[in-house]
Order: sequence, then structure tokens, then C-alpha cells
Amino acid sequence: MPVLPRYKHLDDCMLYFLTMKKTLETSYVFFEIENGILIATYKPNTFITLKEAKEIVTSRLAFIDKPSMPTLVLNQGIIKMNKAARDYLASTEGIAGVKCAAILINSNFISITVNFFLRVTKTKLLVKTFTDKKEALAWLSGFTD
Repeated sequence: MPVLPRYKHLDDCMLYFLTMKKTLETSYVFFEIENGILIATYKPNTFITLKEAKEIVTSRLAFIDKPSMPTLVLNQGIIKMNKAARDYLASTEGIAGVKCAAILINSNFISITVNFFLRVTKTKLLVKTFTDKKEALAWLSGFTD
């Protein structure tokens, strides 16, 4: 059990608990919930096949505390995703628990890859790309409950 800090004032204690983040780390992605937004940070050098994609979705659904949440996707180094994984993640089953998605683009290579993925893989999910994390979070905040 974690050791909680001692506070002199109730307001400080309440602020601590209100700003705590719910997190989950898996082999492929680190999930956290912040202000009603699911943030999914994919780990460096990750290769995603259909098996891994299904594990990611299962973990996401077990982690979130609502039927669906707006989601920010941060790529720290997915090196490859096969077609079966891409098709699954774009399917109704693969987008379960995601209300809409913002994908943070931090390089030209990622931009080309993501835009190609969005063009060739049809999904019913509202997806928008961003180069600024604050702008992405502001857009996603419009979809929180």
C-alpha cells in the first residue's frame, strides 16, 4: 500500500487526491486517465501483430471506468504494425471503449505512417491528428462527459 503524504490542510489533501492519475502499464502501452481522457503511450520498439492488438484492446477495456472515453495516442516508437493488427484496431471490436481519438504526430515519418493508415484502413471512429499535445487535449476535452 502506498504511503500517503501528510498534509496540514484539508484543501491540500483534497487537491492531492483530485490530481492522482489512474495508470496501467502493459508490455506494449502505458495507459493513464487524466481529466476524463484516456492517454495511451505506446512503448519504444513495439511490433504489433493481431495478437498484441487484441491484448491492447482487452487491457484498455479492463482499465477504463466508462463505456468509452476520448483517447490521446502517443507513439514513442511503434516500429511496425502488420495489416491484421491495423484492420483489427480499425474494426468495431478494435475501437471498443474509444469515443474519439487524437494522435500526436512528432515527426514526418510518423505523420506519413499515420496518414497512410487512416487513408487505407476505414474506421467508424472520429480520428484527428495533432502536432501539439495541448491542442489535442483541448479538442478531446470537448468529448468528455
